[in-house]
Parts: sequence; structure tokens; C-alpha cells
Amino acid sequence: MKKNCLFFLLIVFFSFQTFAQNFETHKVKQGETVSSLAKKYDVSEKSIYKFNPDAKKGNLVGTVLVIPVGKSTDVRNLETPSVLNFKEYKVKRRETLYSIAKKNDISVDDLKKYNNYLYNNELGKGDVIKIPVFSEKDTININNSVQNSTFENLKHIVLPKEGKLAIARKYGMTLEQLNTLNPGVNDLQPGQVLNVINPQNKDSLAAQQGVGNSDNFISYTVQPKENYYRLTKRFNTTKEALIANNPILEEEGLEAGMTIKIPKPNNMVGDSLVISNTKIITLENYITNRSKKNLAIMLPFSLDKFKSNGADKEEILKNDRVTRVSLDFYSGVVSAIDSVQKLGIPINAKIFDTEKSGSKLDEILRNNDFSNYQAVIGPLLTNNVEKASKFFNKYQIPVFSPLIDAELNGEENLFQTRPSQLMMEKTLITYIDSLKEGKNLIILADDKHEYLKSKLSYTFPEAKVVTQKKAEYMQNSDLIAVLSKEKENWFILESDDLELISNATSYLNALSTRYKIRVFTSDKSEPYEDEISNAYLSNLNFTYASVSKECETFEENSFVKSYIQDYGILPSKFATRGFDLTYDLILRLAVDDDFYKGLELEGVSEHVENKFSYHKKMIGGYYNDAAYLIKYEEGLKLKVVN
Repeated sequence: MKKNCLFFLLIVFFSFQTFAQNFETHKVKQGETVSSLAKKYDVSEKSIYKFNPDAKKGNLVGTVLVIPVGKSTDVRNLETPSVLNFKEYKVKRRETLYSIAKKNDISVDDLKKYNNYLYNNELGKGDVIKIPVFSEKDTININNSVQNSTFENLKHIVLPKEGKLAIARKYGMTLEQLNTLNPGVNDLQPGQVLNVINPQNKDSLAAQQGVGNSDNFISYTVQPKENYYRLTKRFNTTKEALIANNPILEEEGLEAGMTIKIPKPNNMVGDSLVISNTKIITLENYITNRSKKNLAIMLPFSLDKFKSNGADKEEILKNDRVTRVSLDFYSGVVSAIDSVQKLGIPINAKIFDTEKSGSKLDEILRNNDFSNYQAVIGPLLTNNVEKASKFFNKYQIPVFSPLIDAELNGEENLFQTRPSQLMMEKTLITYIDSLKEGKNLIILADDKHEYLKSKLSYTFPEAKVVTQKKAEYMQNSDLIAVLSKEKENWFILESDDLELISNATSYLNALSTRYKIRVFTSDKSEPYEDEISNAYLSNLNFTYASVSKECETFEENSFVKSYIQDYGILPSKFATRGFDLTYDLILRLAVDDDFYKGLELEGVSEHVENKFSYHKKMIGGYYNDAAYLIKYEEGLKLKVVN
């Protein structure tokens, strides 16, 4: 008992240094009351009760009370700093919420709070957002010294408006751990003292406390507009189970940004969550509009080059990748139109050769009547597709960009059908965040991916970052320094530099006999395709974000069979994308008389190798966020894990 009292007094002493003598402690003696103590310290009884809510229960003898003294005990001085004003900020290329928040020394939540559209939409280049400028008088935090203490167990004094979730995060704890250490504590009051774990010793202390079995749970961050219904359907659980495992939900309700524990669902296979972000929808089941669909297909075939006498067609195709891609893509479009017509939907498709030329596109737009068209596929190149979007917007005709993954500056009618790199990053980060418990996260990114390294470090503050002792090249010791033998090492490698990727995968493959290692990337760049051993990637359970499945045998698929019969070869990824995009588009046109109303159908449509889930941007058209995560398994097999 004496040891505990001494410990508490030491903690209080360290804690109150930041208050500059604005608090004192008093051990209540026989005969003393709150009233007598209020007179002794020249404070109100209300102030004492505010910081010692349990004092209302009586029987105070032997209790250590926190006594507020001085003007700074006014609650207003303890609250979150107020906003003085705002400054406008124009978002630059490749900037993220994370990098902007870090640059302005504020949180991502602050950015979203004062720019509400960011709760539902992605940040885009050129967006003008408001940056809150807070008063320089920072929040007084009487717990700073506690967090830096070397004591094994700590005490935390609750500040005004401080909730359990915030306190748990401050000490790197789960809500379950906090509740276990503080049984019977439900409603928090300012001044209340809680038992917490020292962040330096949290692993061993969690084991001592016997807190939960993380193997039976996954950690999940609640997304904007996500409610109990969606969570229960997605994870095959109940609202009651969610609240039972996350008591904070009963206290504060379900809010975006919360990290909660969810019982591992039955459809969890190993570390793979066999569910989609939303349900898979079969568009064929929703067809209501079988009227003729008029489509414009605009692709840069550059066919004039083939018309001249003596033209070497094979040599032209060999040297012109854009034409090869266009022809492959178009072959898939033709197959899709044939498949849809078999469903009883007549199609009138007109082909336009844009010749990779802006002036040629202008000529096409000027000399044709498009008022009766339902959709446009293409053009292929950025400038032309943005120009087409502006032209067709006056007719409210949707324009579908087939292959571009960079951000497009189009009108409300522009559909970016290929998930952007930002979507790939989001898919990977969401997956890692949902399964990171008990993992040793490690980040390695080159200078070109510095923005992504900052984003990952902000999202996963517990992650270690690889630093090279020698700037010229990486050494094996650089990696050993951050690896753990106790935990599975999840290594996030973001680079397109051949030398860095080759060295990292080679070293990690050798180390995989001693350490449990899994490597991730949001961008499977060329070195992985051409230079890196597939055996290495298989040994490292290499997992990457991808636009398409790339990992199943499709010989039995009806499209593939038909394509082989027509062309004598397996379809390329561009031919397959041409089929998937066109087939999906036409079926969506058949869902409702109003195409845009048909987009309200909730869910992800999936075809041969690609899937589609369109969402409206705050400014501009629509984006597709349906990306895959693919994992190399033993025997060089590939598997979709999201």
C-alpha cells in the first residue's frame, strides 16, 4: 500500500510540473471535509469536486485529492485551442491530406472538420481548402511528464472533454486494456485519475494484464458514412457484439476515424478477408431498359499509316505501342457488344479514329451529330479525353476514360474507369490497417516516393522507417536493424528503382529463413515484372495492389473461349479490359432510363479481370475505387486477398 501511495505521489509530482504550481495534492486527514479544504486553499467546493468527482461519495480519510489553485485552473485554459482564423491553400500535385496536415502542424481531422467535403471525397490537385489557424496558447497538458516517465505503470489525470478513446491512443493502448485497468469507470470527469500502461512497456504489461486475444479480432478504422448496418453485414457480426468488444461505442457512438476491434469473421482465411468493400452486384439481374444503345468509340488507331503503298504493317505495329494497345482494346469492345446483344440489347456503335491528334478530335466533334448518343468510350490520351468531356457535357453524355490512372481535369460527365494510384495506395493502406495488430510494420521508400513515405508514417506512427547508413547503397544490416524475431514483419516497399528493389528483395529473401517477412507495395512497377525472381516474391508472400486480377485461369470463361475462337490467341490485358469496361458500361445503361440514376445501385460489379465501383468527385466527374490486392503464395500461385 505504501509503495502504491509513493508511486502515485511521484507521478502527481511529475505530472504537475507543467502546471507551474497551479495544482497541489492533499491527503485528507481525520476531520477534514471538502468544505474545510476549500477554505484552507481559498478555492470553491465546486472546483474541488470538478477535479475529484469521487469526493462526492464521502469517506475521504486517506484519499489524495487534487486541489486546483491559481487562475489557470479555469476550464477554458484546458480546452482545445480556439481557431483564430483560416488561410486558403491550393492543393498541389501529389499532395495528400497527410502531407498538408503535417506541413501545417495540424491533424487530418482538423482539415476534414473545416472542409466537410473531404469526409466523402478524395483530395484533388487544384482544390482550394481552408487551413485552420489556432491560437498560439496551446492546451495545457498535465500528462506530458507522465507519458515520458520511465515508471512501469502510470496514472493519467483526465482533462476536460477528454474521452476514453483519446486517452487509450495517447498511451498506445486498446480500449479493452484501458477498461480492464479501470474496472467500473464509465463516465469520465475532469480530474479523474486512470490507470494506464507506459508506452515503453505496453507489450509486456498487456500480457501481464491478460488483456484479450488479438488473434480472435481484427483492427478496423471506421470509414465516413459507415454505420452499424454496413459493419455488421460486411463482417458478419452483430451490433451487440461490436459494442461488447468496444464499450466506447455505447458511450460516444460510432464515428468515422475510430479504430475498433471486430471479432474475426468466419470468412477470414488466414490473413485474407474474403469480402469486398461492398457487395458484388450482378448487373444482368437489374436490366430494365432494353432500348437500342448508341455508342461512340474514340481510339487513336492512326489507320492512315497503313493505307500507303508498300507500308510495312508489322513494322508499324511493332514501333507504335499506342496503336497496338488501341487495336487490342477495340477487339475486347467488339466481343462485349456481341455478348450484350445476345442478352437482347441492340447496340449501334460508331468508331472514330482520333489519330493521337487534338485537331483530328476537333474535326470529329465538329462534323458529327452526337445528340442521340448514350455514351462515349475514349479517347485514350489525356488531353483528348478532357476535351471530349467538355464537349459532351452539354449533352450530359458520359465519357469513359479507358486506361488513364493520373488525375483528370474533366467535367461532371467524365468517368475515370481505371483506379488511380491514390486508390491503389488507399486499398493497400486499408488492408494493412485492418490487420496490423501484432505485426512489425516497416517502411522503405525512395526519394521519388517521399510523399508516400510521409503518408504511411502518418497513418502508421508505430512503423519503423529503414535508414541507409551509406547513402550510395543499401546494406543487409540496414534491414536487420528494423526486423523483429518476435513478430511477423510487414515490409512496405515503395519504389520503382531497380537497384533498390533488387537489393531489398534479395536481402529479405535471405533473411526470410530467420524472420517471418511479408512484403507489400501499392505499385508493382517494371522491375518486379522483368528483373525480380518470382521465387523471391513467393518466399516473401509479396502482396501488391492491382487494377486487374492477373491471377486466375480464364480458359473456361465464355469471353476467353469466344476470343480464342475469333482470333486464335488468348486475349491480352488490354483486350480483356476493353471487354470488361464496355460490357459493364452497356449493362449500366440498361439498368435505368436515366444512366446517372442507375449509378445509385450500391455495390461492385465484377467481370473477367476488372471490377467497377463509381463514386462522384466533389469537383469533376466520377472515379472507380475498385482495386485488387494480390498475394504471391507458395508454388508461385497468385491469390486475391481483398
